[in-house]
Amino acid sequence: MTDRNEIISMYDKTGSIRATARNLGLNRKTITKYVNEYLEAKSSSESEFVAYLKSEPTYKDGSKRQKKVLTGCVCAMIDGFLKDNDEKRARGDKKLCMKATDIHSRLKSAGYDISYPSVTKYIQNKKNTHAHECYIRQVYSPGMDCEFDWGELHLYIGGQRTKLYIAVFTLAYSNYRMAFLFFRQDTLAFLESHQKCFDIFSAVPHRMVYDNMRVAVGSFVGGKQPTEALLRLERAYGFKHRFCNVRSGNEKGHVERSVEYVRRKAFNFKNSFMTLEEANRYLYDVCMDLNMTSSSPSTADIIYKSEEDMRAMLPLKDRVCCFESRQLSVDKYGTVMVSGDKYSVPDNLVGEKVDVHNFSGRIEVYHQRKKVAEHEKTPVNGWKLDLMHYLKTFETKPGSIAGSAALRYAEPEIREVFDDHFSDHPAEFISILKDIKNAGMTLEDLICAHDILEANGVNPGMKNAIRTMLFPTVTIKADAEKESAGSAEIERYAMDGLHRLTEIMNFTH
Repeated sequence: MTDRNEIISMYDKTGSIRATARNLGLNRKTITKYVNEYLEAKSSSESEFVAYLKSEPTYKDGSKRQKKVLTGCVCAMIDGFLKDNDEKRARGDKKLCMKATDIHSRLKSAGYDISYPSVTKYIQNKKNTHAHECYIRQVYSPGMDCEFDWGELHLYIGGQRTKLYIAVFTLAYSNYRMAFLFFRQDTLAFLESHQKCFDIFSAVPHRMVYDNMRVAVGSFVGGKQPTEALLRLERAYGFKHRFCNVRSGNEKGHVERSVEYVRRKAFNFKNSFMTLEEANRYLYDVCMDLNMTSSSPSTADIIYKSEEDMRAMLPLKDRVCCFESRQLSVDKYGTVMVSGDKYSVPDNLVGEKVDVHNFSGRIEVYHQRKKVAEHEKTPVNGWKLDLMHYLKTFETKPGSIAGSAALRYAEPEIREVFDDHFSDHPAEFISILKDIKNAGMTLEDLICAHDILEANGVNPGMKNAIRTMLFPTVTIKADAEKESAGSAEIERYAMDGLHRLTEIMNFTH
C-alpha cells in the first residue's frame, strides 16, 4: 500500500500532480489532497513542518455514514431476538437460543434484504459494548466454604466406552480436592457424592457453594429455591448453601478449575477399568496424591491448610439416606426392571415380590429382608444378568445355557471357558457352577483356576482338572465313592486322586 511519504517523494521528483498520480497508479484527487497538505506545512514554520512529517495521515470517518440496510427497525428486531436469548439462558434453556444464522433467516422472512455478515457484525458490536467485569479477589476462612461441581468424561468400564459424570468437591481455603464417579448426574448421585465426601472428611463444611445445577436449584421463580434433595442434606449435616449468579461459574473460584484439573490428572494416562468401583478407588488415590503435593503457590501449604480446614468444620453427626426403595415383581425371565434396564435375581423368585434399593451406581435386591442379588449399573443392551442366578433352571434344561443371554452377557473369560471346554457337555459346566456357589466361591475363582491350568500346560477340559483345582478334597472323595468295593479300592481311588492333584499343583510351582 502506497503511503504519504512515497507520494511526497514522487511529487518532489516530478513536480507534477498528474505525473505523480500516473507513476503511483493513484487517483489525482488523492495526490492533490496530500500535496496541498505538504505545501501548506512546508510554507509554515519549521516546527510545524516537522510535526506534519511525524504525524499520521487522516482519513474520512466512515462510521458516521447513514446505514442503508441496517435500519432502526432491523436493529430493534435483532435486539429483541438477543433479549429472548438472554431470558432463555436465565431459565436454563440455552440450547434453545437463536444463533446468528437463525436471526438472519427471520429477518429475511420478514422481508428485509440484509446480508448475513451485516447481522453477525451488528451482534458482535453489541457484545463488545458490554463493560468488562471487575473480579473481586476473595479471602476464605478455614472450614467455611466447600465448592461443588459436575463434569463429564468417557472411560472404558468392563471393555465398554461409557459416559460418566465426575462430582468434584474443593475446599476454598486449602484447595483440598475430592472427586467421585457416577453413571448419572441425578439426585441419587448428588446425595451419595456428599455422603462419601463428608465421610472422608469426617466433618462437614459450614457452607456449600453451587452453580445453577438442576439437582440443587429447584425453581428460579421468585428467587432460586433449593431442591428437596439439597434440603435433606442440610437437615442431615447442618450446612448452609449459596448459589452463584447465572453464567458466573467463576464465583465459585476454585472448583471450575478443579474439575478440569482432577479429570486430566487422573485419566490422561489410565482410562480403562473393570468396574466403576475400581475406577473410583483409582480416582480416590489420585486425589489423595494431589492433596499431598504442591503444584503452584496457591497449594504450597495445602497439607497444613487442609488440617486447619478439617479442624474448623462442623462435626459429622448424621448420614443421609442415599437410595430409593421400591417393591417390584420378578418377571418370567427372573429379572426386575429399574430405570428401563433389567437385572436378574435367583430364578426361584419368579412371580415373587422383592424390595429393590436403587443406589446411584448399583442396585440391591431383598426378599424377606435377605439380600438375594446385587448389580452394578453397567447393563449391556438393557440387561444385567448373573449366570449364577439361573442354576436351578439350567439343571433341568442344561442345553439352554449355550444360547442363553446370561452366558452371552457374562464376562468374556467365562464364555471362553464354556466354548472351549464344556460346549459338548454343558451339564458338567453347570455342576461346577453349582459347586462354586455352594462353596461360597465366585466366577472369578473359576477363571483363575482355568488360567493357572493353561499357564502350566494342563488342558482345563481334561476330566476333573478344573474341579480338582477348585475342590481338591471333594474330588478325591467323589472318585473314591464311585466304587462300592472294600477299603482297599477306596484307598486306591483316593491315592489316584491325590496323585492327579499333586501333578497339577506341581505344574503351578
